[in-house]
Amino acid sequence: MEKNESSKEQNTFFEQEFKLLSDAQTFLEDSSPKEDPKHKLKTIVDSYESLLKQSSKIMKIGDSTQHRLLKTQEALTDSNIMLEAAYMDLKLVTEIGRIITSSLEPKVIIQSVYENTKSIVPMDVLAFGTYDEEKKEIKYKFCVIDGKYVPAPSVDSLEEDNPSSYCVKQQKELITLDIDADFPNYVADIRKHFGENSKSALYFPLKVEERLIGILTVHSYNKNAFQPNQLNILRTLANYVAIGVDNADAYRTLSKRNKELKDSLEKIEVLNKSIEEERQKSENLLLNILPRSIADRLKGGEGVIADYFPSSTVLFADIVGFSKLTTKIQTPTRLVEILNRIFTEFDVIADKYKLEKIKTIGDCYMLAGGIPVPTEDHAYKAAQAALEMIHRLDELKPELEFEFNVRIGLHTGEVVAGVIGKNKFVYDLWGDSVNTASRMESHGATGRIHVSEAVYLSLKDKYNFEDRDVIEVKGKGPMHTYFLLDSKK
Repeated sequence: MEKNESSKEQNTFFEQEFKLLSDAQTFLEDSSPKEDPKHKLKTIVDSYESLLKQSSKIMKIGDSTQHRLLKTQEALTDSNIMLEAAYMDLKLVTEIGRIITSSLEPKVIIQSVYENTKSIVPMDVLAFGTYDEEKKEIKYKFCVIDGKYVPAPSVDSLEEDNPSSYCVKQQKELITLDIDADFPNYVADIRKHFGENSKSALYFPLKVEERLIGILTVHSYNKNAFQPNQLNILRTLANYVAIGVDNADAYRTLSKRNKELKDSLEKIEVLNKSIEEERQKSENLLLNILPRSIADRLKGGEGVIADYFPSSTVLFADIVGFSKLTTKIQTPTRLVEILNRIFTEFDVIADKYKLEKIKTIGDCYMLAGGIPVPTEDHAYKAAQAALEMIHRLDELKPELEFEFNVRIGLHTGEVVAGVIGKNKFVYDLWGDSVNTASRMESHGATGRIHVSEAVYLSLKDKYNFEDRDVIEVKGKGPMHTYFLLDSKK
C-alpha cells in the first residue's frame, strides 16, 4: 500500500514539475504579460519551493524503501544459507539412515552414527541399549566413548530410578543441557556408566511399531551443548537406529532359526538315510522271504493272499543220507555251513531260471515255476534247474570233503499259492501237485531226477527220458513215471 502511495506522489511531482517549467517558459517568452510580472514570478517561486519540499519527501521515502529492501535481501540471504545448511544436514542424515538401515550389526550401526554425525552434532559419548523384556532392563552393549568403541559398559534396571527407566516409564525422551542442575539424582548413574565428564545428556526411546527396541543416548562434556536443529537431527537418527537394530535382531533371529532348521534338516537327512537303510534291509529281507509282487500286495494292505494257478511245476530236492552224515561232521556249525553252501548254489540256479524258491525243510529244498507270475515254459526251466543242481553238487563234492548226493522229484499241475497268517510270513503252495512232486522225490533214486507223466508229456520233445513204467506211489496209487536224463541236442 505504501509503495503504491509513493508511486502516486512521484507521478504527481513530475506532473507539477512539468507544469512549473511550462509556466516559467511561457512567462519568459511573453513579451506583454497581462498580469503583474512580480506576482507571476512569486507564484512560480512558491510553486518551485513546494516542489522542492515534495522532492525531499520523496527522497526520504526512497531511502526508507531502499533500507527495507536491503534488510529483506539480507534476511533472504540468511534464510537461503540456513536452508542450504538444513538441506545438507538432511542429505547427510538421509545417507546415514541408509547406512544404518542397511547394516545388520548393532556395533556397525553405532559406529556409523558416530563417525558420520560427530561433525554436525557435538557428542563425546554415543551408546545404544537393548531392551530385555524378561529381565526388565536396558543393556548398553554398544558404546562409543571419546571416539573409541567400548563394548558392554553398563546395565540399567527398569525397576529402579535412572534415565533409562525415566524414558520407558514416561514414554518420552529425556533432554538435559545441564545434568547437575536438571537431574542431580541421575548424575551418579550417568557418570558411573559413561564417565565423570558428562554435562549434557540426551536419552531417546527407540520404538518400531510401538515396540520398545531400546534407548539411544548421546552425551557431551559441555553444558548447553545441543541446539534445537541438532536435537531434530538426533531424533531422526534415533528412528533410523531403531529400524536398523530391529532389522539386525530379525536377521539374527532368522539366521539362528535357519541354522537350527539346517541342523534339524541334517539330522532328519541322517535319520532318513538310516530309515532308508533299515527300510532297504527290511525290503531285502522281505524279498528274501516273499516274491516282490506278493510283498507289494502285502504292503498295499492285502491281508490274505491266495492265488490259483492252473499249471505250475514243483521241484523237491533232497540231500540223500544227510542224517547219517551228520554223525561224521564234527560240529553243528560246520554242518550248517555245508548245507548253506549247497542250498546257496541251488538259490543261484533258481534265480538263473526265474524260479521261485518256496522253502527249505531240513535237508530238503523246494522251488516252483510259473508262480507268482504265470509263464508257459515253467516245466522246461524246472527241468534245466534240476539237471544243473545234480551237476553242481558233483562239482562241490571235493570242496565239501564229504560224499553228498541228491534226489530230485518234479511234477506239473494246478496249485494254490499265497500267504496266510499275521506273523512270520511265508509264501507257500497247496494242492495235490505239491504232494505228487514230493512223492516223485521220495520214490526216486540217488543222483537222478524222477518226474511224473505230466512232466514227461510236457517235455518229451526237448529231453531224453528213461521210462520207469508204472510204480506204486504212497498215497497216490499206481503212477506211470520217468527219469529225466538230459536235453536232446
